[in-house]
Amino acid sequence: MEKIIEYFALNPVHLAIALVLAFIVLFSFVKKLLKLSMVIIAIFIIYIAYLVYTGKEFDPNQLNEVGKKAKEIINDSKESIEETIDKKKKDAVDSILDGN
Repeated sequence: MEKIIEYFALNPVHLAIALVLAFIVLFSFVKKLLKLSMVIIAIFIIYIAYLVYTGKEFDPNQLNEVGKKAKEIINDSKESIEETIDKKKKDAVDSILDGN
């Protein structure tokens, strides 16, 4: 870790490039999360419209079940994303250390 800090301290251009790339990755991740949330909201609105159109009553228990499943999916996705990020970090560190 100290070698990485020293490397970026000695090469501010590489630090700037790394920061720009990190910002781009973070921005694209947030953008994808916003798109996902918009799709979920749209599906929920369509579901409510369907219930109103068919005359069925809204059952909060169904919503709770869907919420639990959504939480499970989100947690699984979060773990997968964290594993991928850790792997990419390790690969980047290894490539930087191998370059020296």
